[in-house]
This record gives sequence, C-alpha cells and structure tokens, in this order.
Amino acid sequence: MHEAADGWLARVRVPGGRLSSDALLTLAALSDALGNGLVDLTARANVQLRGLGADAGIVLAPRLAAVGLLPSAAHDRVRNVLASPLAGRAPGALDDVDDLVGLLDAQVAASRLLCELPGRFCFLVDDGTGAGREIGPDVTVLARGDGRFGVELDGRRLEFEGDGAAAVGMALRAAGAFVMERGDAWRLSETPGGAGTIAAALDLALAPGTRAARTRGFPPGAIEQRDGRISLTALAPLGQLWPALLRTLAGVSDDVRLSTRRTVTLVDVDPDAVAATQDVLAAAQLVLDGTSGWVGLTACAGTAGCRRALADVRAAAGERARVRAATDPAEHWAACERRCGEVPGTPVTVTVRDAGDVELRADARTWHVPSLKRAAAHLRMEATR
Repeated sequence: MHEAADGWLARVRVPGGRLSSDALLTLAALSDALGNGLVDLTARANVQLRGLGADAGIVLAPRLAAVGLLPSAAHDRVRNVLASPLAGRAPGALDDVDDLVGLLDAQVAASRLLCELPGRFCFLVDDGTGAGREIGPDVTVLARGDGRFGVELDGRRLEFEGDGAAAVGMALRAAGAFVMERGDAWRLSETPGGAGTIAAALDLALAPGTRAARTRGFPPGAIEQRDGRISLTALAPLGQLWPALLRTLAGVSDDVRLSTRRTVTLVDVDPDAVAATQDVLAAAQLVLDGTSGWVGLTACAGTAGCRRALADVRAAAGERARVRAATDPAEHWAACERRCGEVPGTPVTVTVRDAGDVELRADARTWHVPSLKRAAAHLRMEATR
C-alpha cells in the first residue's frame, strides 16, 4: 500500500503478466467496492488499485490470495518476474516459457533468503524474442532453442547452459548471491563489481560479447502464433484500466497477458473468433490500431494521482497522441523529477522540473522550455526537420 493524491493504492504483482478470469473479476470487484474505479497497468506489467482507504489491505489481502495473486505476503515485493506476453508463441521465439515463469515465481516464494531481495530487483524469462528487456532485468533466464537455456546477469551472459529447470535454479542462486553481496544496492548493476561479482560468487565466468538488443515489444493487432492460432494485442492508453474493462476481458479469455508496454494480450485465439474478439476489445476502448499515436507514449500519474506532481502530464500526453506517429521514438511525460514510470533508455522524455521549467530530452540533446505546450510544439518542430 502507498499513499497517493487520490487515496491509497495497492500494487499487485502479476508474474509473467498473466491474469485468469477469476483474478480479473476479483480485481474489478475490489476496485468497485474499495477504490475509485481506476486500475493502473504499470511499466513492470503489474496492476495498481487506486483510491483505496488506508485500511483496505485488511480486505484486499485474503481476496487476492484466494485467486493466486498473493501466494506469500512475505515475498509480495520480490515476485517481480517479467516475460513476453506471447511466451514462446511468437514467430522467432525459441522455446515455450509459461511453465518456467510459474516455476521461477513459485521457487522465489519458497525461498526464505529471497525475501530479502529489494523491491526493484526483477527477473526476466526471455523466450528468445527479447520482449521485456527494456526494463533492464537483473537476472534473465534465456531460451537458446532445443530445450536449452542460459542465464544472464544485468544483460551479461554466464558461461552456463542447461534445461529450463536448471536455468531457473541458476537464476535463483544468482539472486541469492546478490542478496549476500549487495550491501545497500537496489539493483545488480549497483553492486560493487556488478555482474562480475555475482558470477564469481557462483564460481562461473561471464561470456565475452555485447549485451542483447532490446525490442519494441509487440504492437497492437493480430499475430499468427507458431501453432497457427492467433494472439491479439491491444493497448491501454497510459496504462489505464477500469472495472468494466476487466470484466470484459474476463468474459473473452481465461488467460489475459499484461506487458511492460501497457498492452493486454489474448493468446491462443481461434482464427474464426478473431474478428468478433477484436470488436469486443475495440468496444471496450482499447487500441488495436498499430499506427496509433498512443504506441510508445507513456506518462506518470500526474496531478490527478500524485501529490508530488507539478502538472497534468496525462492531459498533455493525450494531446500529443493525436499528432505523433507510432513509428516515432518512444517518449515518456513526467510531472516531477522522480520520473515515475519511465523505462530506462527511453529516447524522448518530457519532465516538469519546476513551475515554468520543463526539460525536454531527445536525440541525446536537452532543451528547457516554459510549459508542456511548448515542449509538445518543440517535438512537432523537430519531427518536421
């Protein structure tokens, strides 16, 4: 629970971004009964219930536990497990990873030592497509094909290869070594010696080579899976969900996938059901158009949801979505210098530093302008050059 401008919010971890219909219906009911009807989809593919009372956790915890969303109160903050929403189904994926996501989450929650992981530490189970790498995972289980998996530390590959269970075991050992070596570091990259220190603690070497490339994720629309079925991805503008939308999603699938790109994906859709399902998602106000200006555009909570906010960046981002292209570099709008929700390496950022001081960063250059409107105008001008 965290206090915000619109009341208290509860962050609910969703390993792999997977939500069952029961989980969706429970989140909708809790938001209606205890909150203000706003549900955030976060940059780590978790959800936040907003507008809660300070004592709402007493009711929330058992209801969330009943649908598998809170298997261990002691491990709640450390169950940060990312994965592609398609989890091995996409063209170019090297292996199925759904089971490994579940195994990793269960074993994190079974480890007394890993209770001590900081809340910013995160795992990624990469099916070979690179989806989720934009978050900068601390430990990655990486598919290599033919049932073989490796492990990376802060993007650096370990001299290790094994089957999925062995790779999960090595990832957990790496996380445990980080707990023992981290001092006051929040992320593996901040540990003295970084990945090299953790590799040495495991009696392994780091392989030479460059870091794996990030991806832009899967855009809104339909993707044919490797098995011939379809995955449908829809974008939730600014990551905003609400109870009626959650109930709609629960009605069309028992396996809804959230992503770090603030998207919602339905997997394993029969080709004959695609058109009707797309109509349901569009009627629920999700974006299915891959050319929409909302693609790649994010913002923090702004003045409506944060006491630190200095401006209504969500309204400004909404105006920006009308004029930008999906192919433009990703951009994030933040209402204060904390820059909440900003993914590391975002190429375009707009940050309100103080009254009359808005910082705009793009193409490794920085400008200071007096307002959000001027920042938007500057971005339009740069796009025409």
